[in-house]
Amino acid sequence: MRTTTLTTWATTAVFALLLTPAPDHAQPPGGGKPATPKPPPDEFRSLVKEVEEAYKAPFEADKDILDELRKQYKNPTPEREAKIFREIRRLYNLTPDQQQAISQELRKAYERPSPELETRLFQAIRNNGRLPLGTVPDSVQAEQSAKLFRGFDRNADGRLATDEMPDTLRDQRQRWDRNGDGFVDHAEYADYYRSQLRSVSDRVASGEISIKLPKGALQPPPEVRPVVPVTPAPTGTPRDALPFAVRFGKLPPGLPDWFVAYDTDQDGQVGLYEWRKQMRSIDEFTPMDRNGDGLIAPDELLRFLADRAKVRAPVSDSESDDPPTKSPDPQPRDKNKPGR
Repeated sequence: MRTTTLTTWATTAVFALLLTPAPDHAQPPGGGKPATPKPPPDEFRSLVKEVEEAYKAPFEADKDILDELRKQYKNPTPEREAKIFREIRRLYNLTPDQQQAISQELRKAYERPSPELETRLFQAIRNNGRLPLGTVPDSVQAEQSAKLFRGFDRNADGRLATDEMPDTLRDQRQRWDRNGDGFVDHAEYADYYRSQLRSVSDRVASGEISIKLPKGALQPPPEVRPVVPVTPAPTGTPRDALPFAVRFGKLPPGLPDWFVAYDTDQDGQVGLYEWRKQMRSIDEFTPMDRNGDGLIAPDELLRFLADRAKVRAPVSDSESDDPPTKSPDPQPRDKNKPGR
């Protein structure tokens, strides 16, 4: 009897095991669906976005700084102060000493909020000048290159294998794999990122890539705006003393020939998009664009030329008709031809 009972129990156990479904090892604990791998970042879109943000900075940064400052009055936090400095770096050059001075002005503003202290704060912020139009700050470049690198580095081993690289980097791997180990590490990717950012920035400036911007940030304004205010002149004012309303075909005297040649849309000013179409560099454009609006107006150019004449010896007629360059050209160019 005992043997029969044991045999029956063993048979039942075997059938129970056979009927029990095997665990699905592909399913994660809890019965949920397996995690979908995160797609790699869109490198090109990220680059364009950073350039777009740089062009928006002159229209947004000051307001954003002030908004965050006034929020600090009610509830000061280190995170919000860090955000204030991020906004400052979008638009302004910032040295370590200047950052310390700004921090001191912020503390004073927190303790005794007033328009006067806000004015002092912005004086400290602007003390070292603005970044050139469309410049992505170094700190932002470092942050974004690190963020993209982490997105591509799927196995988190600190280097990109060929199958982890974006298409452009894969095509140029030999150029950026400086140590020749077959991978691209973070430092190598950062160099590659800066190169790609310069390329995208140049294509935006030339109009090849369109970006969404506040009105007047890069594209020419819809109507010609006088760059010299026109006010009624007293009766009897000599004709040559009247204010000069600037428009194409009626420009003030003293402008070099290249100004008219570069002004392809004939609005009486040279935009950055027109400058880049002539293959000129942004570094040359920036000193002449005194108000940072992306346009060289006749009065800005005349003041620039007058200031330059004060600090350098007179130049020949053929050289003075060319746009300014960082160093004199080795060969004089034809006076009737616009600059390169």
